[in-house]
Amino acid sequence: MKIESDVVLRPESGVQAQGIGAPVPRLEDPRLLTGRGAYADDFTLPGQARGYVLRSPVAHARILDIDVSEALEVEGVYAVLTAEDYEQDGWGMIPCISIPPTITGKTYHRTPFPPLAKDRVLAVGSGVAFVVADTLEHAMDAAERIKVEYEALPAVASVEAAIADGAPLVWPEAQGNRCFVHELGNAEATEKAFEQADRVVSERIVSQRLAGNPLEPRNCIGHFNEGAQQYQLRSSTANPHRIKLILAEHIIRVPANRIHVIAGDIGGGFGTKGGIYPEEILVLWASKRIGRPVKWVSDRSESFLSDFNGRDQLAFAEMALKGDGTVLGMRVRLYHNLGCQLGPSTAHPPLVGSRMLAGVYAFPAMHVEINGIFTNTRTLTTYRGAGRPESTLIVERMMDIAAEALQMDRVEIRRLNMITPAQMPFRTAIGETYDNGEFEAIMDQTLRLAEWDSFDARREASAAKGLLRGRGVSVYIEVSATLSDRMEIRFDATGGLTIFAGTVSYGQGHETSFPQMVHEWLGVPLDQIRYVQGDTEKIANGRGSFGSRSMTVGGSALLGACQEVIAKGRRVAAILTGCDESALSFEKGVYRDASGEHTVTLDRVARATYAWASPKPLPADLWNGLEGRGFFSANPQNYPNGCYVAEVEIDPETGEVTLVEAVGVDDVGTVVNPLLLEGQIHGGIAQALGQALKEQIVHDIDGQLLTGSFTDYAMPKAKDFPRFKLGFRPVPTKTNPLGVKGGAETGTIGFPPAVIGAIVDALKPFGVVHIDGPVTAQKVWQTINPVRQASAPQATPAGTGD
Repeated sequence: MKIESDVVLRPESGVQAQGIGAPVPRLEDPRLLTGRGAYADDFTLPGQARGYVLRSPVAHARILDIDVSEALEVEGVYAVLTAEDYEQDGWGMIPCISIPPTITGKTYHRTPFPPLAKDRVLAVGSGVAFVVADTLEHAMDAAERIKVEYEALPAVASVEAAIADGAPLVWPEAQGNRCFVHELGNAEATEKAFEQADRVVSERIVSQRLAGNPLEPRNCIGHFNEGAQQYQLRSSTANPHRIKLILAEHIIRVPANRIHVIAGDIGGGFGTKGGIYPEEILVLWASKRIGRPVKWVSDRSESFLSDFNGRDQLAFAEMALKGDGTVLGMRVRLYHNLGCQLGPSTAHPPLVGSRMLAGVYAFPAMHVEINGIFTNTRTLTTYRGAGRPESTLIVERMMDIAAEALQMDRVEIRRLNMITPAQMPFRTAIGETYDNGEFEAIMDQTLRLAEWDSFDARREASAAKGLLRGRGVSVYIEVSATLSDRMEIRFDATGGLTIFAGTVSYGQGHETSFPQMVHEWLGVPLDQIRYVQGDTEKIANGRGSFGSRSMTVGGSALLGACQEVIAKGRRVAAILTGCDESALSFEKGVYRDASGEHTVTLDRVARATYAWASPKPLPADLWNGLEGRGFFSANPQNYPNGCYVAEVEIDPETGEVTLVEAVGVDDVGTVVNPLLLEGQIHGGIAQALGQALKEQIVHDIDGQLLTGSFTDYAMPKAKDFPRFKLGFRPVPTKTNPLGVKGGAETGTIGFPPAVIGAIVDALKPFGVVHIDGPVTAQKVWQTINPVRQASAPQATPAGTGD
């Protein structure tokens, strides 16, 4: 892999660098790669039962009757639970907490969301009954004996079906299947811009529905501890404190101190594990009922049925331009599929993602209408990028389409409309304020790395092999980091230090990057630092990891904790050295006065705070250990940005698309660990290519899931990728003390439009202006074959020659 980077790594006196900016390999990997991880499914509690969810085979139906009598007769069955039992026990509904009261439509349609369906099923895979038995086999056997009588109802399985005139309604009170309407920008100013335009271009752009497919399927163990009167949940969740709060406030309605949630090691999540799921409620409820722990583990097929999905947006976009390519305005009407019921994060992608529809451009006028639409499909949630990939795809495709319409170069139309550094801070036409960014410079750096100017030779080489070659460019900006968080550090009596993190790592490498920060600021060796996360009894509060927030919010809070330790330690050091506090400086783990005659290490200071007989008397507040707590709120947020270039080859005989070049340069501000950052970008590019070429959740017209396994749902493989050429161009932000911007979602957001643009470029001889993903071989062949057939030489009928 070729790397072009402006990152400066600081050497540490001949010792391998371990602080901020050092490419330290992940400290957690030896444990995880040798089978010593601690995932939820690795735990078995005494007396543990197994749970199994009976799911609906139809997308929309009334439940006329559920007969569980035969199931209860199966050997080893402890309970067969239904929505009626749940309602009788008085437990609550899954809430939606992602729709603010400030939406312009003023209100939205709320949906009851119990963990088991009552009266109606609304999607294939909806839970109908929960069977608990001594073994999974007995639970599954019992589930097969449950008799459910359904009365089929009309279903709408796509956005287009749901918004069609006379479409069946998912919720009778939600007319037009609309949950909410929200608007951004200025409709009147945008209308005037279109009236003044020399040229208007428009396009229908689709971001298809995707499955998160983390390596570890969801699983959980619920236990009601009768003695402690506490509900204990061990889960593969990426946000234990959020689940604890939802359980306490909305579901069980007990004081939060009666709920204990643990997330150990987590095998990926990509946002899909960030909210509460029905099964996490079911195992706790069942445990309370039967008096023993209950474990539920999803297999991959059940994940396709039960996991919340991402993306799924239909957009109608229009752009008004002057003849020279200057954009006067853009308007976009979005229809975002919310699924059948609102989960905690369902509205986050359309409402937050749409804020980025201006991209990196100084459009003077914009108007965006966002429609949240119900369908008879699984609930929508956040998935890596969460709305920003959809918005980036829209604005970048529209720039390509405008360039084609005006016969302009794709790079030059972008350059003409870009926000310049001199304009920063810049408020977009839809109200987002960017603090900094060097968009033109990062685009030029990417084009150099991609050898953009020598493309014609590569195209000719591909043509010589009978292949079509195209290139695409995408310049993106996203918004990252949100809310507040806390971090705590605590020395022990031997000088070891533990980080208690409010964020949660599920593949990001926090067990490495946060200790690097502590080493940078306190000088504590990495092998003396321990990292703890995900346990609501050990961590006072935390908001987890999503929206590329951890380095910004968690890192800034960790800096505050370290600063508190330095300040407390200085008081101790002053007593131990006999110096005034103001005379002592701190650097690389050592307090010293200006002369250098009086020094004391932080390690000795920490040990003194625990010593039964301190070398010198310490006041009580300094003689009970050394610890620090830090807090940070991401207000304002920050704006990672960058540029990606893709090149593809297409076989016109089969339609097969091959990615042959993947180039990207990102601005994520201060780079904490370039090795981990590169890994994040690699994963983002992989998921981006999956979206562009392969992945799609598909339902038939009746709402049946057609992609219920990896046989039907295509995933990208290692062989699908060339070696990446990546670079960094850090422009540190001043919105946080570290200067960092989010880096986990950059490739996922920026790369899909580059791939689609490259495919369209390759297919330009066939009159293709736009094509929606996933761009499968079949889709390409069906698109170009009629043109190829029409242009093929016609055979001369026999007997008509000279």
